[in-house]
Amino acid sequence: MGRGQPEVHISSAPQRGPECGSRFSEQGKSSGIRMESEPLSFSRADCEMGPTSDRPICVTKQQQGEGLLLFKQTRSGKRIRCPSTPVGFPPVLRFSPLSIDPSGSKEIAGGIHESNPSGPLLAQKVMVCYHTEDGGGTPLGSSASKGSPNPGTSSASEHRATQFDRVVTEEQILKRKGLSDKLVTTLLGSRKDTTRAIYFKIWKRFNSWCLSKEFPPQEIFSVLEFLHEGMELGLAASTLKTQVAALSVFLERRLSQEQLIIRFFKALARARPVPFKFFPKWDLSLVLRALTKEPFEPPATATLRLWSLKLVLLVAITSARRVSELQALSIVEPFCCIFPDRVVLKTDPGFLPKVSTAFHRTQEIVLPTFCPSPANATEKSFHTLDVRRCLLHYLEITSEFRKSNSLFIAFSGPRKGYSASKNTIARWLRMAIMETYSASGVEPPAGVVAHSTRAVATSWAERAGASPNRICKAATWTSFTTFTRHYRLDLLSASDQAFGRKVLQAVVPP
Repeated sequence: MGRGQPEVHISSAPQRGPECGSRFSEQGKSSGIRMESEPLSFSRADCEMGPTSDRPICVTKQQQGEGLLLFKQTRSGKRIRCPSTPVGFPPVLRFSPLSIDPSGSKEIAGGIHESNPSGPLLAQKVMVCYHTEDGGGTPLGSSASKGSPNPGTSSASEHRATQFDRVVTEEQILKRKGLSDKLVTTLLGSRKDTTRAIYFKIWKRFNSWCLSKEFPPQEIFSVLEFLHEGMELGLAASTLKTQVAALSVFLERRLSQEQLIIRFFKALARARPVPFKFFPKWDLSLVLRALTKEPFEPPATATLRLWSLKLVLLVAITSARRVSELQALSIVEPFCCIFPDRVVLKTDPGFLPKVSTAFHRTQEIVLPTFCPSPANATEKSFHTLDVRRCLLHYLEITSEFRKSNSLFIAFSGPRKGYSASKNTIARWLRMAIMETYSASGVEPPAGVVAHSTRAVATSWAERAGASPNRICKAATWTSFTTFTRHYRLDLLSASDQAFGRKVLQAVVPP
């Protein structure tokens, strides 16, 4: 051929070291029959090198021409060998079970190869569409994908449900920031236990709603959809604002400053404008006149129940305080000081008002006297509304069974003598108004709430000439705007009719 004699190494099969850089599985030296990845066998060449082309050769130098490897039929011995492939074109298209990863194959535990030569061959994972790299998917055709215990649900929806169903508490959120248990307990004290319970209830309801809608709870559009659905159900703007405050705590975002949230409440205000004039649901003049007569007077004939109702109503309208503050009043000095012309009450130091500031916690409740020295029948009738007089008689008749230092105690039932709860005091206020209407022979109004005593008391005080400072101090409001926007009642509606009557008087000729 015009070239030097090549060096030829004749062997039965090429020997491989312990590590192989090819795509085949790692093989070691073995003198016995071996399992081969391809169902092929090579013919042996034991004779001298000659001009034949039917046996494999290993040439260390480049040769002219191309080497050709032919398949050779082999017999099946005692051991099970891979089936040989005849020379020719296969009738079907087959995929190689070997990995096409260029980094080389990896050993499989136990020395067993994944491929099954006798079964149908499948494509590798890299050839399957929508393959995930997080290891969460299951191979095609595996038993894990044969069915779900819940028909109609997929693994993706189950994964989302696991995320939505996780409801954390405010305490857990603070601990995740690395804060100590003592510091977490201190921070949780910034809100009342009832407020925290309400916030957590809203948070759980929001997560359940997101789960049903398949919305991510951390997105702002989910909060907006939740608020909008509440608006369609008829929730008040104050209730929706409470929900925003609750979700801000758990989402750790100031939702009230989000532009879309601000825009939502502006649209709500336009859709549901708040009327500027409120009309009282019950008449204070009628109620006070009824308290000066039977069955509320005289004290000797009035029952404990009616006297308790009378006192709690007089304290509520003369102090303009919330029910929670009335429940926190005590009869122990220095929280209860009785003077000849007034009674000064203070809430218990452990009580936390709705707005816990120094201004709200230091305001005293002054219960005045009324016509202390009556001179005629009219003044004697007015003297029956003296709050100091009613309080002294109440303390006297309840001293026999009193078991609490709270001002208002239960007068019947299994808790007789113990402190009355906020719900009980609120019910007493409603019952007192209904009893006065019934005693006057007038049908009681509908929709009366205990909180209306604050609006009625402050509105009548303004009409009588009380200054804005006195009104705000009595009701513990830092701004007079709170009264004008939320509590002021229209008590002059009758006088507003005078103009129309003057016009209609034109029917009478001058």
